[in-house]
Amino acid sequence: MRVTLRKTFLFLYLLLCLMFMALNLFGKISPTNDETDSNDYSTTTYKYMILNFFKRAASHKRQLALFPEDSQKTDRILEQLLYVPDRLAWHPVKIYLPQGANGVSLGVKEFQDQNCRVKNCFITTDRADAAVANVVFYRNSMSPMSERRPGQLWILQLLENPEYTGALPHANRAINYTATYRWDSDLVTPYERWTPLADVPSDQRLLPSSPKLRRKSNYAAGKSKLVAWFVSHCQTSNNRLGFAKELSKHISVDIYGSCGSQSCDRLSDTCWKRLDEDYKFYLAFENSNCQDYVTEKFFVNGLQYDVIPIVMGPPRTFYEKISPPHSFIHINDFKSPEELATYLHYLNKNDSAFNAYFAWKGSGQFINTKFWCRLCALVQNPKPKVAENLDNWWKRSDICNNAQTWT
Repeated sequence: MRVTLRKTFLFLYLLLCLMFMALNLFGKISPTNDETDSNDYSTTTYKYMILNFFKRAASHKRQLALFPEDSQKTDRILEQLLYVPDRLAWHPVKIYLPQGANGVSLGVKEFQDQNCRVKNCFITTDRADAAVANVVFYRNSMSPMSERRPGQLWILQLLENPEYTGALPHANRAINYTATYRWDSDLVTPYERWTPLADVPSDQRLLPSSPKLRRKSNYAAGKSKLVAWFVSHCQTSNNRLGFAKELSKHISVDIYGSCGSQSCDRLSDTCWKRLDEDYKFYLAFENSNCQDYVTEKFFVNGLQYDVIPIVMGPPRTFYEKISPPHSFIHINDFKSPEELATYLHYLNKNDSAFNAYFAWKGSGQFINTKFWCRLCALVQNPKPKVAENLDNWWKRSDICNNAQTWT
């Protein structure tokens, strides 16, 4: 009998606690002066911390910046990765790829393999699905099938810079969402994304013991060579080869590939091992200096090896947004290749200053931006919009600036 009463009282006590918490969560009870003056102040504070937590969590979902009109202060990738719409489409959203799969898994497999938060999508390359698909996804160019049917979403992905992209007259007033490396795109699609450890999505965090987070005591140790560059495209509008040759008059620059005298098979590990172990600097020069255009030349060839990348591309201010702190050298910081060479010679003789460029190692990691996951979430209840003059937006005269600023 005593056991039964004890269980009953315990049940009632727990029930009252739950009721009190529910009242708090729905704003029916607020702290009084008596409460805040009592010995139960910490308990009351705790209860309202819980209440505020849930309020913040709810408001956070509402305030996610998903589109460029919401914010261009970031690329919005982390926000889009978090996004789960309140309501999913009634049936899986059918995404038609008229130019073929190009390595994307068909059906629902892509979304399952990526462990997407939202998997309510289906990818197809079947031409019979063109008219009934919810989304038509074009890559790099487009030849519209016909007029877009009501409710159908057209997305255009562009990964090359405007100087290597054809005219897009068909895109005007036809494309709804853009997917490019530019931060004013709807789905920002960078070549890579470095992310501070505190911001890495929980499902992608490396273990502290991961070799990718390991740091060296001296990144200059054992390196006997100075500047390397792997390049095969010689004639570019920003004259990057001319800069490299001028630089080589003042410091040793080894140019590998068809534009130089050195040879190395970039498909072999030996080539990249040579870069990692022998060289201190790497020329991460883009083929054109265009808005937000930064490729694997910087992220992979530079940051993922133990070299300091020397960059030519968009302005320093953009590199600072996408890079670990103090991790690169921008040519625009110097009046001439000779002045840059003088600074590189200084770093070569000063291990402390050289190693400062690697202080960021272990503080972040490259993440999977899960493009198809983000797309699937955004097209469940797509925001209505259309690009009125996409051709001008993409190829406007001020998007690329290849004027030679060095002498």
